[in-house]
Amino acid sequence: MNLRTFNKDLQFVKSGWTGNKLNSKGLYTNIYGDDIKGFRDVWRWLRSPNPLKKLKKEQKSPLFCKQIAEIWNKNVNAIIPIGHASFILDINGERLLIDPVIVPNRFMKRYTEVPFKIHELKNIDYLLLSHNHRDHIDKNSIIQIAKHNPNAMILTGLEIGSILKDWGLQNKIQEAGWYQRFKTSVSFTIDFLPSHHWSRRWLNDTNINLWGSFMIQDQISMKNIYFASDSGYAAHFSDIGTHYAIDIAMIGIGAYEPQWFMKSAHTGPKDAIKAFKDLKAKRWIPMHYGTFDLSDEPIHYPEKILKEQHQKELQQISWMRIGERIHF
Repeated sequence: MNLRTFNKDLQFVKSGWTGNKLNSKGLYTNIYGDDIKGFRDVWRWLRSPNPLKKLKKEQKSPLFCKQIAEIWNKNVNAIIPIGHASFILDINGERLLIDPVIVPNRFMKRYTEVPFKIHELKNIDYLLLSHNHRDHIDKNSIIQIAKHNPNAMILTGLEIGSILKDWGLQNKIQEAGWYQRFKTSVSFTIDFLPSHHWSRRWLNDTNINLWGSFMIQDQISMKNIYFASDSGYAAHFSDIGTHYAIDIAMIGIGAYEPQWFMKSAHTGPKDAIKAFKDLKAKRWIPMHYGTFDLSDEPIHYPEKILKEQHQKELQQISWMRIGERIHF
């Protein structure tokens, strides 16, 4: 398989960048090295004691939820959390939907309500998909959204389009490599940027689809919104913070225990704060917690740790309140 290292139809946004590097096996790789866990590691994790197990009994989400008021209205610039790492972003009269996982899934119990009925979401202009993991690209959710939004443009990483086409999607798709700019509305730009992660949906497809993060830049207000996607802590945060002036950053804080297993793929509260500082953002939205139980810590635990151990940083946080608009 010959993987593309960039999309020849899209421009680069970083001087000297010529495309993604591939490893010795011809697969996508992180800028600052890989630490992909194998099945022996998974087996070790499953057999290891979990000191937080008792806290998971009858766990409840700490996230406030309500139905989105006037969901049809996309004329107010705002970020609307819809759980986990899923967001609606309204900007200059157009609507972006990021990593929606909203259809009931028997493999992932949802601990928060979806703040709308799926048929109500008929005005999506761009669907942003960061990487192929199932808590970010959910087949049934994507099919339903595409059904109600056949004209929505899908923006994603290299080689992910083949997954979507296999599902029968007819939407137009743009695939980008890192530090490439999608073709979008003239009132905002969207750049596909690195994250420190990996990709896999099946047993034999590790790192054949590119993962990444998104920078949304409002060309009217000149504000920049960064969606960090799934990422372990690495120097790419500093790289991005040097290249962009960021107003709001959405950074994961959950699915981080046990840290020996999760640290290279997800930032926990402590690493998320380091990432926020490296990004030099003005404020941030902690995400990737409270909706799905994906790791050893309870779903409420990342927020608890932030509030109890990192009070100094709380002033710059805009907490997720599912269904409520965070204005920018």
